[in-house]
Amino acid sequence: MIAVMSALCMAGTVSASVGNAVHAEPAQSELTAEAAASQDRIYGIASVSKMYSTLAVMQLVDEGKVELDAPVTTYLPDFKMDDERYKDITVRMLMNHTSGIPLGLSINHYLYEDVDSFTHDNASDIVSGLRLKADPGEYASYNNMGFSLMEHIVENVTGMSFTDYVRDHIASEIGADHTGTAWSLYAGDLGDARVALYRGFLPIEYPYEMAAGSGGIYATALDVANFGSVFFTGNEILLSDDAKTQMSDRWNDDEKYESYGLGWDFVEHVKYEKENIKVMGKGGDLPYMNSCLLVAPDEQISAAVLTAGNGSSQYAGLMASALMDVALEERGKTVSDLTPPEAEIVDTIPEPYKKYEGLYCSSTFGIAGICRITFDDTVMYKENLGTDNALPERFKITEDGGFVKVNDNGRMTSDREIVCFEEKDGKIFIRTELFTIYPGLGNTLDRMYTGEKMDENSVAPNVQQSWDGLSQTAFVIYNEKWTSQQYETPFYWIVIDAAFPGYILVKNNAGERVEKLTDEAHASFFTTIPSSANRDLYDIEITRQTFADGISAVSLELSDGTRCRSVDSLPVFTADISEIPLRSSEAVWYRIGKDMGGKSIAVERPDNSAVFVYNKFRELLYSTHVKDAMNTIDLPSDGYIAFAGETGDSVKIFK
Repeated sequence: MIAVMSALCMAGTVSASVGNAVHAEPAQSELTAEAAASQDRIYGIASVSKMYSTLAVMQLVDEGKVELDAPVTTYLPDFKMDDERYKDITVRMLMNHTSGIPLGLSINHYLYEDVDSFTHDNASDIVSGLRLKADPGEYASYNNMGFSLMEHIVENVTGMSFTDYVRDHIASEIGADHTGTAWSLYAGDLGDARVALYRGFLPIEYPYEMAAGSGGIYATALDVANFGSVFFTGNEILLSDDAKTQMSDRWNDDEKYESYGLGWDFVEHVKYEKENIKVMGKGGDLPYMNSCLLVAPDEQISAAVLTAGNGSSQYAGLMASALMDVALEERGKTVSDLTPPEAEIVDTIPEPYKKYEGLYCSSTFGIAGICRITFDDTVMYKENLGTDNALPERFKITEDGGFVKVNDNGRMTSDREIVCFEEKDGKIFIRTELFTIYPGLGNTLDRMYTGEKMDENSVAPNVQQSWDGLSQTAFVIYNEKWTSQQYETPFYWIVIDAAFPGYILVKNNAGERVEKLTDEAHASFFTTIPSSANRDLYDIEITRQTFADGISAVSLELSDGTRCRSVDSLPVFTADISEIPLRSSEAVWYRIGKDMGGKSIAVERPDNSAVFVYNKFRELLYSTHVKDAMNTIDLPSDGYIAFAGETGDSVKIFK
């Protein structure tokens, strides 16, 4: 019989299921009614959802209805891509992130107080226009879209909606009454104990993730911890031991790569491996909600951490690991913290390392940039380009031929970062070992490929000049639904730098991507970094189109479906504007004119609409997705205002 250990923390709810023991550890001396109720709060569990879609498909494997190594087209006949290699993508490759699909998620996938089938219904259409970033099965690189396709496989094979399948074949089988998709939570089928969310100190409406198979499961921490117990050795309530064994096998035996399993982020955790304890884990991040699930299958321990606020799956993982350590210690197994990798600094850098000088696309966790690597006799310098904060990082060579990061005094930092250069298939890659200390929480050790040397990209002068004209040009998203969370960070801009001719940086508030120029209107992804540093890639196109306001403007189009227009083309919001007609497919944007800067307006708007205001630094100041947002709106000088809604409606403006 599996019992439950629960604890409370300020960031959210923490639960762990542990065999044959029950413990309750309130964060305070007394467990108040409010604190006790918080254990039943429902969170978006983000990418831990992938374990539910993986389990669903593995149940179909157990039943003989799906074969792991069969092509995806066997179960999704309409699946295709603009790359003939798509026919080689198997179901297994969707699960272990080796499919080579470049894209993560499409537009309209994260919506405030709204559920919409756009992301589900258009997944195949969006993928159909993409090319692969690698041969299927070549390397693992984190990919959300593969799990959205798995959602469709479940539906096609069973004839059930994914929501119904999760309810009938997973949640109900383990008594998880508060587990389901956004659709079941929105309909009230899971109760109404949704965790309260805030942007800063402002309460916001509840957001729903529409990509159910990749990130759209909602549950309590207790439900998730109990879900983790289905992966215990010998527990065949939902899966056979053979299916669980296949899920827990890493995709590649080479320790230089990430240890993905089927669905799992890792099936080998270095902290526990050194004690010969098998621990598997999956983390996830949504705006405002984060999660982690750790399972020790042979030890019969499952730990789930769900948080709300400005956290991360990294913090949730450290908390889950602490719970795992407590449970293991009760079984007489003590696990010590990780220690930084050893490194002996050598005084002089040998001359042959000079060949590694040059420009690199350097990327971690899906956020890429361009850096320049140079050497003197004793130090390697890594300078990030295209930024105003370009002070170079310093590294010194070690006895093993790697380079360890040092401070201004030439000493190794407490957070130990060691990079190595590796030549493979005619290319030069950077491989990084990163030891990070989180005071009071623990530490982590990550190993992955993080960079690739960039080839010279000589383009015709007219091509370079065309892109140079867009340097620092800002664009705003206009084609997301009015409920989309993307309107909180809707700005993109292009960075051109003489230091990296033939390439550009496309930035937004979530990060940046490196693109290779191909002609005057197109730039494309090009990297082959064999890791999750190469995730969420897109091609871009520059077009000119006439918008509904009659203005012909430059448009930035991303291959994930995002459409943006240049802010220079936006009409000015002036005092004589009294009504804004709305359009379902095109948010109405204005620059705030000098005559309105510093003044206030009031709005009368339909229910299915939203208003957003940003300052000149492109920071969100006002959103009607904040609960009880004031109807009086202060307008900043040189800022922006956007109105989004549905065709046929309008917003009335009062001065």
